[in-house]
Amino acid sequence: MQPIRVGVIGLGRFGALHAKVWAQLPHVELVGLCSRSEDRCREVASACGHPACYPDPEALLEADLDAVAIVTDVERHTPIALEAMRQGKHVFCEILVTPDLEETDQLIETAQQNEMLFMPGFLERFDVRRAEAKRRVSEGEMGPLVSLYGRRNIWRGVLDEPRFRPYPLILQPGIHTIDQLLWLADEQVTEVYARSRSLVEVDRPDAWWVMLTFESGLVGVIEQSWFVPDQRLYWSDVHLEIVGTKGTAHIREPSDAGWIWTGEAVEAPDAFLAPQVHGRITGALEAELAHFADCVAGGRTPLCTLEDARASLAVGLAVVQSARTGQALTMR
Repeated sequence: MQPIRVGVIGLGRFGALHAKVWAQLPHVELVGLCSRSEDRCREVASACGHPACYPDPEALLEADLDAVAIVTDVERHTPIALEAMRQGKHVFCEILVTPDLEETDQLIETAQQNEMLFMPGFLERFDVRRAEAKRRVSEGEMGPLVSLYGRRNIWRGVLDEPRFRPYPLILQPGIHTIDQLLWLADEQVTEVYARSRSLVEVDRPDAWWVMLTFESGLVGVIEQSWFVPDQRLYWSDVHLEIVGTKGTAHIREPSDAGWIWTGEAVEAPDAFLAPQVHGRITGALEAELAHFADCVAGGRTPLCTLEDARASLAVGLAVVQSARTGQALTMR
């Protein structure tokens, strides 16, 4: 099998992780990297087998590529993705793809017209624990679902990162929690009711409580806040709970599976997102990107689609509106 030729656009912390994973996958050739900083591009390239560096997305897209990974600021996602697909490149794009439903529809239409794959980065679907829970739910082992609960409490220091500031926090990064509940439920949301509070900055809600009602009567609850303290065990406090008539499942981060005590602190090493094992990045990120490469090679539809991203975004925008008006919203 010919290797999949991939380029990465955007080399922040997560973009650099992308580049390292692409470089280590055996059926992928990392052809090029693109960053607005030449020094940053060369730094990452030196750790990834020295792929070519490009000063802008347009230059990278002219290279002989099968696919691009877009890991830029959200506002740059859509124009880069549209141009990539028009030039015959498959697209992996980090979440939040776009905060706009019309832009999402444009991406869906362009992908269909050009017969390109587009996979949004719903990373948590590739966590071993969540994937196993989804399998058991889908196979009926848990019985009909009664309730779903997702909590995402994040370290305050992340709040001011540029990628989060322009968007409601329930969308960026809260879209992951919304996707998890929709993915597990596998049915339409019929009603959204939400409350929010702005505790640090006026008119910038940093605490959210959401109730989703699904078409079967299943209830999903989301709790999101940004108050994990500086002296923290881990940068986030995440909890997913699934209750069915025949079984329940609980997933937590950090778990108590591995803590490290030193004279400086108590830490919970990453065992889910992108842990390094003997110099190799593993975990959900490697599984996610390997899946996308397999789909490109085999012409298969990815586990995460733009339609999934649209469904999650529609619910997220309804959450924002419900919290703003104080009214429950019916979803059509």
